[in-house]
Amino acid sequence: MNEGSKFKIRLPLTLAIIQALLVKICEEIYAIPLGSIDSTINVTPEDIKTIQNQEVILLRGQIIPIIRLAKVLGVPQTAETLQDELFVVIVHMGEHRAGIIVDNLIGQQEIVIKSLGKLLAGIKVIAGATILGNGQVALILDVGALMQYN
Repeated sequence: MNEGSKFKIRLPLTLAIIQALLVKICEEIYAIPLGSIDSTINVTPEDIKTIQNQEVILLRGQIIPIIRLAKVLGVPQTAETLQDELFVVIVHMGEHRAGIIVDNLIGQQEIVIKSLGKLLAGIKVIAGATILGNGQVALILDVGALMQYN
């Protein structure tokens, strides 16, 4: 008796697997949790109007505020300004909806959420990170915080 090996495995409680939409902003990949997404649409720059200093679009008779993700993240000017059509991800938090403008839609993927701890705690719109199949790190967006940013 009392022979052999004993292993103790600890799994972090902050680890979770979710479905997400991968999007691209200025050559960087970000993940938006699928549970927060209503739809994706294409709009032209002319479809975006300004009401009380807030950019909006009209979608199925509803006014949807626009969030320019590149501006929120503070990344350099993106391809969106050169495009005839813009990619917009319509997200919701409770009853509130918003449209997030991104450079490109990559696709849906199951991802593992990893906490960033104190590393990026100051960036409220980032909920965590994930490592993609090709080894690239993608930051996971916090839709609720993004909508409050607006």
